[in-house]
Amino acid sequence: MGVWKSLVDRMKDKRDELARKAARKAAQTAVDSAGRLVGGVGKALERALFGDLEDNSEAPAEKAPADPFAKLKAAEAEKKERERLERRK
Repeated sequence: MGVWKSLVDRMKDKRDELARKAARKAAQTAVDSAGRLVGGVGKALERALFGDLEDNSEAPAEKAPADPFAKLKAAEAEKKERERLERRK
């Protein structure tokens, strides 16, 4: 009987520990979400009061990635142009 009682006690302790971890995680998520919400509201108020201002504090807009085949396309275009000019002669 003592073995079962100790197993049940351990399971209850583990359940309580998991419940505390879940509550802590939920609270942290709520705080993070509230922080993002406040930031968004602040930006909306700033836009409403001062208009659209360029915000340089954020990361600059990413450039479009270079075309990996640009050199190949340019070489083909030059080749076609040379062939076209040779045909005219």
